[in-house]
Amino acid sequence: MSIPTAAKALPDPRLPIGIFDSGVGGLTVFDAIQRLLPGEDLLYLGDTARVPYGTRSPSTVIRYAQRVSGHLVNRGIKALVVACNTASTWALKELETAGAQLGIPVLGVIKPGVTEALARTQSNHIGVIGTEGTIRGGRYTAEMASLNTDVRVSGVACPLFVSLAEEGWTQGEVARLTAHRYLDELVDGPDTLILGCTHFPLLTSVIQEVLPNINIINSATATANRLQQLLADRKLHHPRPDRTEISHRFLVTDNLQRFARVGSRFLSAAPDPIELVDIADHDDLQLTAGGAG
Repeated sequence: MSIPTAAKALPDPRLPIGIFDSGVGGLTVFDAIQRLLPGEDLLYLGDTARVPYGTRSPSTVIRYAQRVSGHLVNRGIKALVVACNTASTWALKELETAGAQLGIPVLGVIKPGVTEALARTQSNHIGVIGTEGTIRGGRYTAEMASLNTDVRVSGVACPLFVSLAEEGWTQGEVARLTAHRYLDELVDGPDTLILGCTHFPLLTSVIQEVLPNINIINSATATANRLQQLLADRKLHHPRPDRTEISHRFLVTDNLQRFARVGSRFLSAAPDPIELVDIADHDDLQLTAGGAG
């Protein structure tokens, strides 16, 4: 990806915050941000035509992430939140580099959760649950080891949690049996658990039931907290946080009806308005050449 040599000025604080995920899971991050920063406009893009990212190669995930991010940048955003663990695992470095050249801060969902987990653990033993791709990628373990060489990490892939969250089966016998099957190995193990998938906050109560003595770290909430600090540091908070007309917009690349139906389980209200968009092949190149700034 071509990077210009001269960095651009910071974007207009009145622009929206861009958030993207491969599908609906990132709506938990969207929800955490809208609750913490109610005066900010938000623009969410779910790349539902290419979901899931977790089964793709790293190079493909990087290409998808660049293209989606480019589309958001070209619409005009002041910050970019990568609300996808897989994209945060494989593509964050490239997006941060491009964002720095554009003056647009870029934030993933892994480091905020790691930082909070390390601050809360008493035993230096931390569990991470996520999709197979996230656990296999090992980015949570690497991030923790870079900050604390004494930390012990236990990772468990819980792929069925994604389907349970999207189908709304977050309570009851099916959810409990599935949680026990995945999480029983963590009983009497770590004292802190990172929810390493944006779907998993919907299953917090059943996870806590199986692991009653564990500190649960919601990466969506941790990311929202870090974003609030980042906007303050860069003087990018909206200059009128008390205004009443807030814009929350949703973009999808496919299956608008399913996004609306499933997305309503992740938010306090159904996502609206939703726009179907076509992510063009050249969008990823424009990430470094146009849009905000």
